[in-house]
Amino acid sequence: MSSFSNFRPTRRGLMKGGTALAGAAALGGLPGRASAQSKTLRVLLAGDPFYYAIEGLKDQFEQESGIKIELEAISLEALQARLTSSFVSNEPDADVISVDQMWLGQYLESKWILPLDPFIKKDKDTDIEDYVPEILYSMNTWRGQVGTLPVASYAQMVFYRKDLMDAKGIKIPEDGSWTWEEYTDIIKQVNGADFDSKKIVGTVVAGQQPAPIVHMYTQLQASKGARWFKDFPAAPKWDFEPTIDSPENLGALKAFVELYKLAPPESIGYNWFDAGMRFAKGDIGMFYWWTAYSYLCKKDGYMSGKDSVVANVMGIVPLPKQPGKDQVVSLGGHSLGIAGNTQKADESWQFIKWATSAKTQKAMGLFNKFGYQFSDFARKSLYADADLLKIYPYLPGQLVALQAGNGKIVRPPAPVYTTLEGIYGLNLNNTLSGAMSPEDCLKQTSSFFTNILKGNFLIPYNQPSFDDTLDATKALIKSLA
Repeated sequence: MSSFSNFRPTRRGLMKGGTALAGAAALGGLPGRASAQSKTLRVLLAGDPFYYAIEGLKDQFEQESGIKIELEAISLEALQARLTSSFVSNEPDADVISVDQMWLGQYLESKWILPLDPFIKKDKDTDIEDYVPEILYSMNTWRGQVGTLPVASYAQMVFYRKDLMDAKGIKIPEDGSWTWEEYTDIIKQVNGADFDSKKIVGTVVAGQQPAPIVHMYTQLQASKGARWFKDFPAAPKWDFEPTIDSPENLGALKAFVELYKLAPPESIGYNWFDAGMRFAKGDIGMFYWWTAYSYLCKKDGYMSGKDSVVANVMGIVPLPKQPGKDQVVSLGGHSLGIAGNTQKADESWQFIKWATSAKTQKAMGLFNKFGYQFSDFARKSLYADADLLKIYPYLPGQLVALQAGNGKIVRPPAPVYTTLEGIYGLNLNNTLSGAMSPEDCLKQTSSFFTNILKGNFLIPYNQPSFDDTLDATKALIKSLA
C-alpha cells in the first residue's frame, strides 16, 4: 500500500527513465515493450523511498544472477492505471510489479499475478518465518494464499519536537500510556508558541482527498474502535453492512476536526509527503504518521541528503490509545508480485527473493547515497541488527507498532475499496472545510457505501467467505516453512 505516492524524480532519473512520466501522462497508451532478452527482467515499481535503495543495489543482483534489470518507478496512481491496462489487454508490460495491498484480492482472483506459495515452498532459504506475521497478514495474503512479499512496510507512530516539549516542561510517554485526549491537550499547549525563532503550529494533517486523508483519519478511527463493516474479513461469513455511521466514528471524526483546527489551514490540501515533511520545517509541535517519516523528516526534502532543522531533536513514540478499546495500528507499504502474463516467472521470483531477503534489506538500510533513508523492514531479524540499530535507534519501537498492526481492519480490502475510499475521502475533506457536519458526513458516507455495496452484489454477500485472521496467516507461514 503506498504511503506517499509522491515520486518526485530527479533530472538524472528523468533522463534514465523517461518512460515513467510518459506512462503517467498518457494513461491510455502502454510504453513500448522492452527488447526481448532471456536474461532481462522489467521491474515496475511505485516511486517511494525503497526504490532508490533498490536502484542503488541492483548491480549486486545482476552480478549474482546474471539477469539484467530494467528498473522503472512511477506514482502509485499511474502504476494502477498502467497495470490495469496491461492485464486487461493482455499486453505484457513488466515481469515484477509493485502491488498495493488493496489490489491484492483482485489481482490474485483475476490471475493478474501468480501466487507465491509454490515458489516459497520450493525455495527453503526464503525464510518465510522471519517476516513479521502482522505484515504478511495485512499486506500479502488473500484467501489463504501469499500473493506478494513486502519490500517496504510502514506502521504509524507519533513524531514530536523533543526540544520544544522539554522547554515547555511537557513529558511525552515513551510507552504509549496516553490517550488521544491527552495527545490533543499537549498540541493545544504548544500551539501558537514562539520557539526557535518560529511560531509553532500545534500539529499537521494530511487533508487531501481521496487517499491521503483516508490514510490519516482511519488510524484515528480504528484506534477509537470504529470499523468499516459489520464482519469483514475476519469472520466465517462476510457481512459488508457499513458501520461507518457509529458513535465511535462520530467521536473520532470530531476529534480529527479538532486536530485540523490546530494545524496549518493549508494542510486541508496536503498529501502524504506534504504533511510529513511540514514537520521537517521545524514549526510543527507534534503529529502522527507513517513510520517512514522517522528517517524522511531528518532531511529537508525528498532524498535531498541535507539534514532538516529537526534532524537531531525528533522524538518518536507509540500512538495514543482510546480507553476501553484495543489498540489497532495502521499497516501499509509496498510489496512485489510476479505479473501473471510474464514469460519469466522463475527469474522474477529470483528478483523478489533477493529484494525482500534479510541480506538485501539490510543493505538497503545501509545505503547512504542520500543519507540513510530506508528502515521499512518487514523481517524480525533486522530489528535486532546491531549495525542498523546504530543508524535507526527507533527500530524497537517501530517493531512494537508493526506487531500491534492490522491493515485489514484499518482500511479493509473490500472488492470495491477504491470506490469507497473516493467517497469517504471527499466527505472527510468537506468536513474539515466546514461544508459538511461530522454527523452528515458519516450519514451520507454510510448511505453511499450501502448503495455501492448493494450494486456490486456485496450486500447481501452470497459468495464464499474466508475467515481471514492473523492466526490463519500464522498457520499459512508455518505450512510454507
